[in-house]
Amino acid sequence: MKPLRGKVLAATTAITAGLGWGVSTLARSSGASPIDVPWTTLVVGVVLGAVVLWAGWTVRLVRVGRRRMDPTRAVRTAVLGQACAYAGALLAGFYAGYAAALLPDWSHTPRREAALAAALAALGGLVMLVAGVVAERWCRIGPDDEDDEGSDSAEAGMAH
Repeated sequence: MKPLRGKVLAATTAITAGLGWGVSTLARSSGASPIDVPWTTLVVGVVLGAVVLWAGWTVRLVRVGRRRMDPTRAVRTAVLGQACAYAGALLAGFYAGYAAALLPDWSHTPRREAALAAALAALGGLVMLVAGVVAERWCRIGPDDEDDEGSDSAEAGMAH
């Protein structure tokens, strides 16, 4: 398993932001009403981020010798951290693009509320992204070597 790369996460966020903005702008210009984003999207993002951080923290305690754990569980936690980071990048990007597409209609109250809800959902995605990156880093067992080309996953510094 390869460690997360910041450039890939940034590119994923930027591409989905562009897609979110493009699709929303196209829908808005064709007269479609904005889709309501529930405020619970932020809560779900924060809760998922907290769960991933908690799981990563337990692996970190194993690394510093305070706890024992099955290695398979540590690997699953690393995978969970990566999945959370990628999902957060997708959500943060799309909802940020959606919010940006609604900004030209800021004076229209329903669209302003939709833009604010989308911005909060993007914040929830950002929380997931950061929590996933931190948890995945806590699961590394070797040095923080980002160059793992040609290595198998155990040599790449992941917890397994």
